[in-house]
Amino acid sequence: MLRALGWSAVQAAPALASGRMLATALDRGFLAGRPAVGLLWLTAIAALYGVRAAAQRAVFDPLSAIVEPMRDELVRRVVRGALRRAVHEGLPGAGPDAAGVNRLSSQVDAVRGTLGALLRTALPLGVNLVAALIGLASLDPRMALVVAAPLLAAVAAFVPAARALARRRAAFLLAEERVAAATGTVVEAARDVAALGARREALAEVARAADASVRAANTVAWTTALRVPVLLIGGQLPVLGLLLAGPSLVRRGAVSPGDVIGAISYVTAYLIPALQQMTGVAAGYVIQLRVLAARLAATSAPAGPADQPRPASPHRPAGGAGNPAGAELAVSGLTFAHGPHAAPVLRDVSFTLPEGGHLALVGPSGVGKSTLAGLLAGIGRPDAGRIAVGGRDIAGLTDAERAATVALVPQEAYVFPGTLRENVAYLAPDADDEALDRAAAAVGLGPLAARLGGYDAELVDPAAALSSGERQLIALARVYTSAASLVILDEATCHLDPAAEAAVESAFARRPGTLVVIAHRLSSAARADRVLILDADGHAFGSHAELLAGHPGYAALVGHWNAPLPVPVP
Repeated sequence: MLRALGWSAVQAAPALASGRMLATALDRGFLAGRPAVGLLWLTAIAALYGVRAAAQRAVFDPLSAIVEPMRDELVRRVVRGALRRAVHEGLPGAGPDAAGVNRLSSQVDAVRGTLGALLRTALPLGVNLVAALIGLASLDPRMALVVAAPLLAAVAAFVPAARALARRRAAFLLAEERVAAATGTVVEAARDVAALGARREALAEVARAADASVRAANTVAWTTALRVPVLLIGGQLPVLGLLLAGPSLVRRGAVSPGDVIGAISYVTAYLIPALQQMTGVAAGYVIQLRVLAARLAATSAPAGPADQPRPASPHRPAGGAGNPAGAELAVSGLTFAHGPHAAPVLRDVSFTLPEGGHLALVGPSGVGKSTLAGLLAGIGRPDAGRIAVGGRDIAGLTDAERAATVALVPQEAYVFPGTLRENVAYLAPDADDEALDRAAAAVGLGPLAARLGGYDAELVDPAAALSSGERQLIALARVYTSAASLVILDEATCHLDPAAEAAVESAFARRPGTLVVIAHRLSSAARADRVLILDADGHAFGSHAELLAGHPGYAALVGHWNAPLPVPVP
C-alpha cells in the first residue's frame, strides 16, 4: 500500500506545480517579452506530465498485489458461506441456487474490478486534489478561498445524495438477484412447468422480477443525475468567481495576470476533473463496493425458511373433468432426436394402451425413457409421429387442457412451504377432506399426515423437515387427488421401500385413468399389464411374460435385476 501511495504522490507533481509554473511562464516570459523563457517553463510542465505517465504505469503492480489476494479470499469465504447455507437448509439435492451462482461469479468479480478501479482512481484523485489546493494557495490565499468555499459546499451537498444512491444501488442489486433466482428456478423446473400447464404463471414470475429490476435501475439513474448541480456549484462557480475577482486583484497589485491564469488552470485542469471523478466514478465505486460487500456478507449467513417462495397456483378448476373422450394412450411412429444432426433417441415407437391400462417403461440407463415420458406428457414435440390421449392429439391440446389431462410426477418431489392441505390439493383446490383422505390412504400418506398434525399443519421448511421419501408421498397424493386421466410416474417412487412402492403403483392402477411407470425394479414391470422396453435395437411391446419369453434384451434386463449383490471380499 505504501508503494501505491508513493507512486500516486509522484503522479501529483503536475497538479502541485503546473499552475505556478504557468503563471511564471506568463509573467516572466510571454508578458515580459521573453518568449524563450516562457517556452522553457512550458517545456518543464510537459516533462512533469511525462513523469506522471511513468508513475501511472508503475502503480499497477502494487495495486494488483492488494486486489488479487483479496479476490481469492473473498471467493473462499463466499463458497464456505454457500456450503454452510446449504447444509443449514438441508438442500443438498435441491438443485442449483441461481442467485448463489450470480453472487459467486458476477458479484465477486465485480468486487475485484471495483476495488481495483477505486484504488487506481481514488489514490491519485485524493493526492491530486490536495496538491492542486496547495498550489492554488501558493499563488494567493484569497483566490484559494474563492475556490474552496463553493467546492466544500458542493461536497457537503453531495454526501446525502451519495447515501441515497447507496440505498438505491442495494435495491437494484437485490432486484438483479431476484431475476437470476426466478429465471433459474423456472429453467430448472421447466419440465414440470410444461407438464402442469403453468407456462403463463412461470413467465409472469420472471416478468415481475424483471420489471422490478428495471424500476430499480431507473431510480438509480435519477439519483445519479443529482451530481449535475453539484458539478455546477463546486466546479463552474469557482471559475466564475475567479473571473470576477481577478481583474480587481490585478488592478490593486495583489496578484499578477499570470497568477489569475494559473489559478484558473488549477481549477479547470485539476479541481473540476477531480470533482467530476469524486461525484461520478469514485463515488460510484465506493457505493458499489459497499453494497456488494454488504450483500456478500449477508448471504454468507444461513437464511431462514421464510425466504423460500411459494409457487403460483395454476388455477386449475376444482374437480377438473380431465379428458371426456377417455384415457386411451395411442402412440404411432414416434421419432425424436435431441438435435437436427443427432441420432434419434426414439425411432418409430408405436403402441396402444387402452383406458385403464398400466404400462411399465423399461430399458438400460440413457436409452430415452425419461425423454419418452416427457413427450407423452406433451413436453416438447416429436420429430415425427403422433401421441393421442382419449383420441385427441396431445400436441393439439392447450396448456390448460394438457395440464388437466396428463400429470407427470418426476423423481424430484416438489413440496413448497405452506400447509399440507395446500400441497396435496394444489392440483384440485376445491378438494375436501374426504378426497384428501382417499388420496392419503391410497398412497400411504396417512401416518405422515397424522405425525405432522393434519392437513392444516404448516410445512415451514419442507426440505429440512421431510425426507426424500416423505416428499415423494406428498407429491404422489397431490397427483392422485387431481383430475388427470393419464398419470406418468418417472421414477417417482425411487425413495420408497419396495412395499410402499407396490402400494403406490397398485393405487394408481386402480385409480380411474391410465398409468405409465418408468420402472427401476423388476416388481414394477411384473405388476404392469403391458411392458415397453427400449434398447439399442429399438423397442418391443407386450406383457411381462411375453417379453420374458420372446425378447432377449428384456430377459437380460430381468436377469440383471435378479442378480445378487456382490459380496465384499474381506
